[in-house]
Amino acid sequence: MIYDPLRNQFNKTVKTKRLTAITETEKEDYQDFLTDVACMIQPLEDSFGEDLQGGFGKDFLMFCSVLDIQEGDLIVDGTTSYKVVGVEDFKTWLGLSTHMELRIRLYND
Repeated sequence: MIYDPLRNQFNKTVKTKRLTAITETEKEDYQDFLTDVACMIQPLEDSFGEDLQGGFGKDFLMFCSVLDIQEGDLIVDGTTSYKVVGVEDFKTWLGLSTHMELRIRLYND
C-alpha cells in the first residue's frame, strides 16, 4: 500500500445525492447516491458572493478519493448541503496517488 499524506487529512465523512428521475412521472429529485465518502473540505472564500445566475454562495474545495461524483450532485455534510460546481481528477506529487478536487458551493438561501 502506498503512503498517501492527502488521505491522512480526510477529516469528514459526507454523502452525495444525485438528481434522479422519479418513476412514472416527469419530475426529478435528489436521491441518496454515495455514502461514507471520506474527504476534507476547505473554504475558498471568506464571504458569500454572487454567481452568474444571480444566486449568492460561498465556494469550498473538497478533496476525496476518485469516485463517481459529477457536477450538479449534492454533497451533504450533516444538515449542510453543497452543490458540486466543478470536478477535477489529479495525480499528486510524483504521481503516487490519485484524488479528486471538487469545487462545491454553499448557497445562501
